[in-house]
Amino acid sequence: MSTDTKLMDSSQESLVSRLQRLDSGLISDVLDEAGWPNHSLSSILRPLFPGARIVGRAACVRGESLCRGNHSPKTLPAGDLESVVEDETVLVLASDGYTTASPIGGIVSRSLMKNGCCGIITDSAVRDKDEIIDLAFPVFAAGLSPVNAARRWHFVEANIPVTLPGQTSFHVTIHPEDLLLADNDGAVVIPAQFSQQIIEDAEELKLIESKIVAAMDNGVSRSEAFKRYPRFCHVRPISF
Repeated sequence: MSTDTKLMDSSQESLVSRLQRLDSGLISDVLDEAGWPNHSLSSILRPLFPGARIVGRAACVRGESLCRGNHSPKTLPAGDLESVVEDETVLVLASDGYTTASPIGGIVSRSLMKNGCCGIITDSAVRDKDEIIDLAFPVFAAGLSPVNAARRWHFVEANIPVTLPGQTSFHVTIHPEDLLLADNDGAVVIPAQFSQQIIEDAEELKLIESKIVAAMDNGVSRSEAFKRYPRFCHVRPISF
């Protein structure tokens, strides 16, 4: 296949599909080099099972605890969560760190999955862990709780920017349609407006690193391999 044909095929493939072939470390390195350092979600958001992997576009939802005296208007009934997600979306649920009870359990996860949702990332707790694992539905959460959140917490709004705890910053803001990749190393957020550039440069970095590994397998030292194949010269700075 010619280079031109490869480029044409790549341009016709969705960014989510291309992101599926990358990993969080590659994306993190490229975002750092491009000038967007606060892109990683905190490691307190852990996968429910080893090997869980989420790739998709952000569908953002916010909720809050009723036990803290919050009384924001409720514009998103719990039963309307399915209307927020579609194919290739990740439900990003911001709860302001509420882990006393679980807004998400097995039945909700099953329903979201049937509506095309490819996973959940939340700073809240979840429950029905075994059921979610049986579904093979990837969830990254801040904890587990058997307690039902229905009387203690409510969904407030959807399709708005939300914040989750960050790894290199206090929080990371996630906008609807931003791209997310969560794997064994953690979760990273790619702003939608830069997503094509970042994915293209991460694909190139993956090729470069494969050459470095091949050279080392053939007896070349790591330092010499890095000299032969500079890893980041191709990475373009983000234009604000």
